[in-house]
Amino acid sequence: MISAQGAHGGDILSMAKRLGCNVTNLIDLSSNLTPLGMVPGLREALVAKLGEISFLPESGSETLVHLFAGKYGCAPEQVLAGNGTTEFIYAVPASIRSKRALVIAPTYGDYQTACEWAGLAVDSFILKADEDFALDFNRLSARLTGGELVFLCNPNNPTGRVVASRELLDFILAHPASEFLVDESYLPFVGEPSLAGFPLPANLFLLCSSSKIYGIPGLRLGFLVASEEKMARFAAHRKPWGVNRMAQVAGEYLLEHGDGYVQSVRDFLARVRPDFVAGLAALPGVRVVPGAANFILCRLAGPMSAAQLREGMLRQRIMIRDCGNFTGLDDHYFRVSLQETRRNELALAALAGILGEKI
Repeated sequence: MISAQGAHGGDILSMAKRLGCNVTNLIDLSSNLTPLGMVPGLREALVAKLGEISFLPESGSETLVHLFAGKYGCAPEQVLAGNGTTEFIYAVPASIRSKRALVIAPTYGDYQTACEWAGLAVDSFILKADEDFALDFNRLSARLTGGELVFLCNPNNPTGRVVASRELLDFILAHPASEFLVDESYLPFVGEPSLAGFPLPANLFLLCSSSKIYGIPGLRLGFLVASEEKMARFAAHRKPWGVNRMAQVAGEYLLEHGDGYVQSVRDFLARVRPDFVAGLAALPGVRVVPGAANFILCRLAGPMSAAQLREGMLRQRIMIRDCGNFTGLDDHYFRVSLQETRRNELALAALAGILGEKI
């Protein structure tokens, strides 16, 4: 098993130290963050309230919770704000009475780690490479026996495949004996409506992240959404002051002013993603997995491994994600996220050079 600390991309601070350079000299295609940088006005909003770190934050992030609930049309009693979605990924398996976990893979490794730490038996539902990692609901239904906690990331990391929210909700409703944890960390990039805006089934835990779409992973801010009854039991065991004051300030600003920025990101991806995918597909020995997110999963067909490609890219100060440690993938898979256009061009040129052909 890969430790939680060793299973992630985007560790740009440590990588800069390893390479002996400044973080601004690195192109990070490994972390799946927004390609457009910080939301306009956010820095100023944080600076204006910096003095508030002298006080305790709101104990339950009440202002933030009410803003989130108002945006999605759910009740505040159905929402908790936390120290990133990671807090809830680890807390949910430890707080419910499921007999086992079923993780739809390949996917984010912390789901399995969180279940193992909670003492849950973990099974994997492996998506098929020859089906481009599409989710087969009929095959998944056959694996559900009741009493399990099902982890599903939508869009899925690292494959980029997205399931229509309405279709996913209907599947959850059709399997009331199973619990579902749905991670929507990347959903804002694709424009599919959040399940937070639908009537919430009693067997659903929903995760919504601020880190990726707004590019603020260092502030650690995420939300858990569930039915009032489920949330009341869960919230009774949470510690107070789980969100620091600057994260609360950022979240409040983004919920009130961030919609235009999110649409700008979607518009950018619609313009840039097709050409970037085409560039990747034109590289020798590279197969691109169809997807819709702000990142793209690829597989090397030749003898070079993703780890070797990653090291070659690092020599040019470009970070990509070696996906060989994802359950269900081999050591030839790598993932890249979209950045601004010039950085995308530099990354494609570097990949072409390493793989032996000029673009």
